[in-house]
Amino acid sequence: MSDPVPADIARALAASDRQAYLEQRLFVLSPFGTLATALILFIVFAGTFAIAWQASGRPFVAMVNGRIVVGTIFWLGLWFSLMISLVLGMQRYARNKDRQDVTQYAAILKSGWAAASRMAEMTPAGIRFAIPNLAGLALGFAVSWFFYVSDPAQNLMAYPALLVWMTVATTLLLLSFTRGVALSRAGGGAMRKTIEDELVIDLLRIDRLSVVGRSASRLSLLWFAIGAAILLIFIGGGITPFTVSLLVACAAMGIWVFVGTMEQVHRRIRAVKAVELERLRHEIDTLRARATSETDAAVKLQGLLAYETRIAAAPEWPFDQTTLVRVGASALILTVPWFGQAIAAYVVDHLSHIAG
Repeated sequence: MSDPVPADIARALAASDRQAYLEQRLFVLSPFGTLATALILFIVFAGTFAIAWQASGRPFVAMVNGRIVVGTIFWLGLWFSLMISLVLGMQRYARNKDRQDVTQYAAILKSGWAAASRMAEMTPAGIRFAIPNLAGLALGFAVSWFFYVSDPAQNLMAYPALLVWMTVATTLLLLSFTRGVALSRAGGGAMRKTIEDELVIDLLRIDRLSVVGRSASRLSLLWFAIGAAILLIFIGGGITPFTVSLLVACAAMGIWVFVGTMEQVHRRIRAVKAVELERLRHEIDTLRARATSETDAAVKLQGLLAYETRIAAAPEWPFDQTTLVRVGASALILTVPWFGQAIAAYVVDHLSHIAG
């Protein structure tokens, strides 16, 4: 059973939550859970989009060659609402799960609770948002100008309410990605430093390190989920070399996030294992020469040989089968857009036949 979180650590984490970056504070201050808050965010964005669309008076469907066609901007508005709420919700989910694992981290880090509490903070230490914020704002306004003003096919100048909503949503989405990159870099750097400086490798208890594997698998899930949502915007064209390539790229990113972290811990385990085996084998060589003449040496030699066998057989990767299955299952999220597209295509075709 895990030890309870000390009261001073719990108070410090609660205080840090109230000072977390804005995206996390939305969930900290919300009286609802993560899923409910993410759904509320989606409803707010989708609802305000519907209001802006209604105020613009722009039709969201048109008849083309006897078929019902939903406008690109309408799909984009719903997609932006989904992406923003998904990114925020998945970030919160991952951080909450890391918080739940704080006691397991305290058991495998040299500094114990002090190091574990730093890893469980919602905002990575040393993060600076000035440059990511400026980059996100610049990209948001530039992309909005290019797609909603200068592009004749999607020009929204005649629909000011819709133009404002799409510009705000586009900018918020790009801000979430530029800030996410900064958070990933800071969090990844802190994780690598912790693994190198703090991680305690007990070769007889490698299973304790599976908490690192669980944390990395959640980051993979985040990439897979966001990758699947990104695919929704391209999937209308069906299965093409481009969509297949994009699917493979998203899967590769999610897998790399997991494997990259595991590889660092793997190298640490191998290094500790090599040192321990070399020490044991040196001691075995010393006892072997005395075993024929000294009973105590022979008994000790047998014990060392058994210990050497156990150390040699110690796992070198810090995850269990459950974690591996979880990563493999989460990769299947990337197939969801194709199922969704197939269902949507069936519904649209059915409505077209009815309208015809």
